[in-house]
Amino acid sequence: MTLDVANVGVRFGGLWANRDISFSIPKGSISAVIGPNGAGKTTLFNVISGFQVPTQGEVRLDGEVISGLPAEKVASRGIGRTFQIPEISHDLTVLENVLVGAHRHIGGGLLGQVLGLGTAATTEREARRRAEEELVRAGLADQIRQLAKGLPLGKVRLLEIVRALSSRPNLLLLDESASGLNSREVEGLADLIRKLPERGITVVLIEHNVRFVMKLAERIAVLDHGQLLSVGTPEEIRNDERVITAYLGRRSH
Repeated sequence: MTLDVANVGVRFGGLWANRDISFSIPKGSISAVIGPNGAGKTTLFNVISGFQVPTQGEVRLDGEVISGLPAEKVASRGIGRTFQIPEISHDLTVLENVLVGAHRHIGGGLLGQVLGLGTAATTEREARRRAEEELVRAGLADQIRQLAKGLPLGKVRLLEIVRALSSRPNLLLLDESASGLNSREVEGLADLIRKLPERGITVVLIEHNVRFVMKLAERIAVLDHGQLLSVGTPEEIRNDERVITAYLGRRSH
């Protein structure tokens, strides 16, 4: 599905966290949003996913305005996301965490879900099958019945992505999924993400790992002080003097 961000702005008191941001994410692509700390990247993700109402502008999904809708309504339209600090349930098993993400696809009404009757029983079995399939794809097959609190950070980040995928999104927003991972884990994550467009899933990344972004993304939007600095291919971004000055030239990155 195509995502259009049109003149989006978010103001907290007298400060603009986002201001006049406009760009489009093509269907079936892998795109990224980068920028220094405090550039407004997560605020923009919050607007897209329904956790923040914009002060101005709008977000459209396949032409439908979704900005201002509650987060659960946005999710029901096919948008999934992860968070900078993984939001998993540590006292549930890996499989149970993924089934929580699949919950909105289990039909049959509340009573049916509780008792495991009729449509709910059938769709819950299907959800479990899909969950196990996603965990195998992500390399978590050996941890299916392990409690999530025992997982190392790399596995936790993979689990959060699998949980987001279990809701069957058409658009997946990944917030700092490579943060804290070692080089082997980063490569495994990249392999997982590369295969998502083949499944009809459009991906948008927020990342500080510029090398990771440059290898994966087809289009990159750069934010600085809440405003859109540049949009282009990795090659265009790499050679944009404004981006080099504001971001890429900083030794810390």
